[in-house]
Amino acid sequence: MKIGKRIKEIRISQGLTKDELSEKSGIAVRTIQRIENNQVTPSIYSIKAIGEALDVDINETVADSNDTKFVIKFVISNFSNLFVDIKTLINRNWKILLGLFVLVVITIFYEDSKLFLADSVDNTSISVSTINCGSENECDIEVIKKNGNGSIIWKRVIGGTSYDKAGQVIRTKDGDYIVVGSTSSYGKGNYDVFITKVSSEGEILWQKTYGEFLNDYGLRIAAIDNNLYQIEGTRQICKTVNVSNDCYDQEWLFKIDGSGLVQ
Repeated sequence: MKIGKRIKEIRISQGLTKDELSEKSGIAVRTIQRIENNQVTPSIYSIKAIGEALDVDINETVADSNDTKFVIKFVISNFSNLFVDIKTLINRNWKILLGLFVLVVITIFYEDSKLFLADSVDNTSISVSTINCGSENECDIEVIKKNGNGSIIWKRVIGGTSYDKAGQVIRTKDGDYIVVGSTSSYGKGNYDVFITKVSSEGEILWQKTYGEFLNDYGLRIAAIDNNLYQIEGTRQICKTVNVSNDCYDQEWLFKIDGSGLVQ
């Protein structure tokens, strides 16, 4: 049922004329007439004022008659009513709006929340960073594990004699860690994707590089299945065999298993 028709029914059932409803609600008679004839869509401010004058919740009565579970109508009759309309909308639907907000936050930070929960299983945390950058050609990757109080349990430096850059670390189901980054110390080319598996005690279990002669970089890692991980990085594409101004970076996705083998 349209809201105007419902307002008219309630007004008549209470024995009120349009003039009397106008006087009680503060809404002009002409506006009430147009609302009841469904010539205009009333603003939330008008609905609230008419509902208070009739001592009913107009939205609920319309929702009940239509068997509607959830309807939000947000119509601003004029700019002066903007903040009143927004406040009324929030007051009536705050639980649903809060739920939508939480859903958005979870969606945005889904990968980070998975990593946080994994680290929280034994009340420890793991982090990875780039350190020891003495020059443009010297950097290492450092992995640090801390307990719940923030004290360091162990730290491990990964890398060679050239430039090694940290990307991301993830905890595996068996309690170990896989670190993804980039290296110019090892591999086939200028830079390669560099992946290391480290035990829960900080021992290096294996190290592998992925890429060709040009610059390939490892950025992120995500668990996508049992013992299967997706690596996100970039690979350089050049029109010539060497790096030049005609080169560009292309997104590179590939999968590895828990042993580092490409799937």
